[in-house]
Amino acid sequence: MKHLTRLTALFASCLLLSSICVPAAVSAEDEPAIDNYSYGDVNLDEKIDVSDAVLLARYAAEDRTAAITSRGKQLADVNRDGDLTSDDTLQILEYISKKRAVLGTEQPPQPVGKTICLTENISAEDAAGKSADAAFISSQLGFAANLLRETDLDDSANRQENEKQKNLLISPLSVSLALGMTANGAKGETLAEMEKVLGGDLDMENLNAYYADYIKNLTAENEAKLHIANSIWARDDAARLIVPDAFLKTTKSYYNADFFKAPFDQTTVEDINGWVNTNTKEMIPSLIQQISNEEIMYLINAVAFDAEWQTKYQSYNVNPGDFTCEDGQQVAVKYMNGVEATYLDDGKATGFIKPYKGGKFSFAAVLPNEGTTVSEYIKDLDGEALGKLLGSASEDTVLTLMPKFKFEYNKKLKDTLQTMGLKKAFEPGIADLTNLNTIPDSYISEVLHKTFIEVDEEGTRAAAVTAVMIAGNCGPLERKEVFLTRPFLFMILNNETNLPIFMGYVMDPTQQ
Repeated sequence: MKHLTRLTALFASCLLLSSICVPAAVSAEDEPAIDNYSYGDVNLDEKIDVSDAVLLARYAAEDRTAAITSRGKQLADVNRDGDLTSDDTLQILEYISKKRAVLGTEQPPQPVGKTICLTENISAEDAAGKSADAAFISSQLGFAANLLRETDLDDSANRQENEKQKNLLISPLSVSLALGMTANGAKGETLAEMEKVLGGDLDMENLNAYYADYIKNLTAENEAKLHIANSIWARDDAARLIVPDAFLKTTKSYYNADFFKAPFDQTTVEDINGWVNTNTKEMIPSLIQQISNEEIMYLINAVAFDAEWQTKYQSYNVNPGDFTCEDGQQVAVKYMNGVEATYLDDGKATGFIKPYKGGKFSFAAVLPNEGTTVSEYIKDLDGEALGKLLGSASEDTVLTLMPKFKFEYNKKLKDTLQTMGLKKAFEPGIADLTNLNTIPDSYISEVLHKTFIEVDEEGTRAAAVTAVMIAGNCGPLERKEVFLTRPFLFMILNNETNLPIFMGYVMDPTQQ
């Protein structure tokens, strides 16, 4: 398995030629001395070409029609270890493709440099943005609700019988942007599935335009800081990865993605983690610990949010109290009490909206009705239901009580996204990502998602990173009450579109 991926890439042309590369029958008595031949000349025709690799591969696969003479076997053992293995075939293929100067055990590994940013070599075109409209908002509400619901279901399914339910935080924006970049490298049914999951009836041409305009407008705010960054990291190995210029131009133009070529060793791990740390404003110090041999590309999105409340909580607004978890256990917390002006009520839950300074973003808290758990409420949540909840906002005075909380969350989203309908992109041999890598058989191995949030008297700090590896008063006011003294949901919203940038729930405010 060590060289399987590289063999697949280098061997693609060999398989096409295998029907015409018939090894010549050579009798032992006709064989010249081995000194007249070179290692790698398996069929003894005095040259090293694809027919030698095909013959050796067939022989290694125990194809009885692939006859190799004794001297041929000596020459096939290019690494001189006494066995005919995939490493021998790999060396021959690398020699043919000029990836290796000589054959044999003393061949040093190909030198690879440090991470190099090639963004300056890509001529980005001005992206024709498209303003968020009803179609885009509906598609993104659907994606956000589905992602929250399926993530919660997957967490519940993987929780041990007596294990306490933990806090959850996702960024639909981060996941959709990372997958959006990736979808530009997909074709056929793989692309169709990704478009369906990300945009419903919207194709990637429209989604690219929507994303470009949405990102630009989201980050155009001085008071509340929202930072969005995208990057693509490619393994420096032309035998396994050739990225089309069209893909790089699209991701640079619409997503402003930096492109890095890297050796994919431990130095790349450090470089990726450094990029993540910088672009999450040090809220998420690292994303990965190592890079496997199978991985050839990472497409990464980072989102960092830092905003003060429009109306901060004063010291006298903060008091100790008890928070009751779903299992009945009570934990000591610090509550922030206040009065807000926007009330939510969809019949199944109530909540409030608290704006951040600058007026562009808000925090929404949602408390399921008594007797309904958070997971039970989320189970029926889809784009329409989420739109109904946020659309129920009314101008009412709301007395609020919210615990201070701070936690981080990380999740592998492969199973969640497959449940949402993104299947083919994860299937080796089925996924079609040839617009991302002209060498076939690329697929998504995993989608990593890591988040952080801190809510206190001053405001909110939140960050997310996603890596796709290959998310007027007109009368007397009625007083409402929403006391978050038990598990609740929350969102950070873009006020213009009501689309959530972050979504999650708090089961225990004391969890870190």
